Formats: sequence, C-alpha cells, structure tokens
Amino acid sequence: MSLAEWMDVLANITMILGFPIALLVFIYDRRKERREREYGTYHALDEKYLEYLRMCIDNPHLNLYDVPLKKPPRLSETEKTRQSAMFDILVSLLERAFLMYQDQSNKVKRAQWIGWNEYMRDYASHPVFRETWKTRGIDFEVDFTKYINQLILDQNKKQPAEDHI
Repeated sequence: MSLAEWMDVLANITMILGFPIALLVFIYDRRKERREREYGTYHALDEKYLEYLRMCIDNPHLNLYDVPLKKPPRLSETEKTRQSAMFDILVSLLERAFLMYQDQSNKVKRAQWIGWNEYMRDYASHPVFRETWKTRGIDFEVDFTKYINQLILDQNKKQPAEDHI
C-alpha cells in the first residue's frame, strides 16, 4: 500500500472515530455544565435560606422560625412591619424552591424537594405563618399558592378544632 493510500485509510478512520468521540465529549461537557448550574442554584437558594435563619436568630421575638414560640410577645407596629417583611422573604424562598424542585425527575432535585417540602409543611403548621398567609398569600405564583393552601388545610385537619386560627 502506498503512502497516499495509508493516509486515505487514516483519514477515514479519523472521521469514523472522530465524530462519536466529539459527540461524547460534547455530551459530557453539557452534563458537567448542568451539574454546575444545579449546584449553583442549590447553593444560592441555600445561602438565602441561611440568611433568613440569621434574621430569625437576630429577631426571635418576631416568631418566624419554623418552631413557633409558646408565648409570643406583643409586637409594636414597627416589629409587625419587620415580621411581615421577613414573612415575604421566607415565602419568596419557599416559592423559588417550589418552582425549582417540585415535580422534578432529576435525582438531586427530587432530594432537594423532600427537604424544602418539609420546611413548607413545618411553616404551614406555624400560627404566625398561617395568619399572615391569609392576607399575603395571594401575591405569589398560582400553583405555589394552591400548594401552600393545601398544606395549611392538611395541618388544620391534624390539629384539634380549638387550635385552628
């Protein structure tokens, strides 16, 4: 076989193997980018929730942590405004988690949903959350609003009638 024939054979082998290899590299890079985006999304949402928890630590009297105070103090108008603003922050985080993780097929996202769903259930049983939701809950995405309303209804069914708000 001549050099030209060998070069032709090598060129054909390169074309035959090159395309599948390039496709595999492309697919690998896309998956890696998606995982990095998912981690970035998870990290950003987690950081926002940690900020919210720091606000709860700094303002325990506002009674917005997922475990309610047994004897909440009477709040001033300024404190009620702060409580309402913190409520909006919390619900915005929960809404974002709902929109990002609910009904996901990805294993990582499903795992995240389990944790966020538990937070939502905890807050749905919180008296301040339920009371504030009555007036503020209409401001959020429709499916999320329906979901939280259902969680609150479920929590109301679990509690004795005299505990309902």
